Amino acid sequence: MSEVVLQETDAVLSDGDDAVRIDLPRGVPITGAMAEAAAARLTQLVSEGPRPVILTVTGVTAITREARAVLAQVTGVSAIAVLGESPVDRVIANFVLGTMPLPCPGGFFTSETHALAWLEEVCAH
Repeated sequence: MSEVVLQETDAVLSDGDDAVRIDLPRGVPITGAMAEAAAARLTQLVSEGPRPVILTVTGVTAITREARAVLAQVTGVSAIAVLGESPVDRVIANFVLGTMPLPCPGGFFTSETHALAWLEEVCAH
C-alpha cells in the first residue's frame, strides 16, 4: 500500500487492495484547492481503470461548494463510500453525495466493514 500526505491540512490518500482511501483532515473546512490536490493524486492512482473509493469525512468541519464541485467531476471512480461517525459527518456526506450528481454510485456508512461490503457488491455488477 502506498501512502501520500499532500500537506498537514490536506487529504491523506492510500492505495489499498480493496479501495483507494481518502482521509480528509479533521477540524478544518475542505476547500476547493484541497479537493483539487486530492483529485489530482486520485487521478494518478486510478489511471489503470476505475476503482472504488472510501472517503472518510470524520471530524471535517465543512466542505465548500468549490470542493463539492471538484468531487462531482472526479473520474476513474467506480463507486464511493463516504465513511463517518457522527450526525455532522452524515450531513457533510449528504452535501458530497446529494448536492450534485456524482459520476458513480455513492453511499454513507458508519462502519468500514459495511462500506467495503457495499463497494464489493456495487462494483461486482
